[in-house]
Amino acid sequence: MLRIAALSDIGLVRNKNEDAFWFDSDRAIFILADGLGGHRAGEIAAALAVKIVGERLSFAVDSGFTDFELIDALQEAFSLASEDIYSRGKSSDKLTGMACSLIAGILKQDECYLAHAGDSRAYLYYENTLSQMTIDDTPVAALIKRGYLLPEKAQSHNLKNFLVKSIGNKPNIDANISRFPVKAKEKLLLCSDGLWGTLDHQTICDVLRVAASPAEACQTFVEWAREKGGQDNITVIVAEVEPSNAVNVNTAEMPPIV
Repeated sequence: MLRIAALSDIGLVRNKNEDAFWFDSDRAIFILADGLGGHRAGEIAAALAVKIVGERLSFAVDSGFTDFELIDALQEAFSLASEDIYSRGKSSDKLTGMACSLIAGILKQDECYLAHAGDSRAYLYYENTLSQMTIDDTPVAALIKRGYLLPEKAQSHNLKNFLVKSIGNKPNIDANISRFPVKAKEKLLLCSDGLWGTLDHQTICDVLRVAASPAEACQTFVEWAREKGGQDNITVIVAEVEPSNAVNVNTAEMPPIV
């Protein structure tokens, strides 16, 4: 069972919120998208991605998909979203170049199946330890992984926001797929770069440690990111794995497509 909450905020600088999210605690599905800043119709790309992936993953869960079937469903869902957004961008001058970062997960039988493309992140927290579960699709992340760049230098690198993979940039995409165990009392965080680009690793860990509920964690994340300047849209989803006799919360509304 899950306790899950989400929150999205425009921040203090942007004139619109280009993030989107959706979750369904009954199906244990959670999705977050971040429209690419500086591109046309980023908010439309994000909303479309969340809708398409949400529908596909809901079908997969309702159909009883397991193991590799869920992995295939995640990959297919990301490909469908990218193809749709790319096609719409090519058919309208107003939508030309629209794209988004996207991350989606399913919890099933104590395992998390996760897919992402771009720089929206997933973290796993347990007993004062925070682990980043995704690697950004950026040249900077590749340099860090290979040992050519120190993590603390990443924030000042001129390519920190350049994505080598996103949804809608190409008609076909290979999502980054991972699978890892999740146990009771662990907390899973999905977030846009408006959060992790503003709050450091230790601060994110401290919020998850202190917060009494996922809703409180989401509220604190947004408040602290705004206090740090709120340079970007801020979107977070926090899910806590509960013992099997816990009570679920309701389903978040699917964001509208403008």
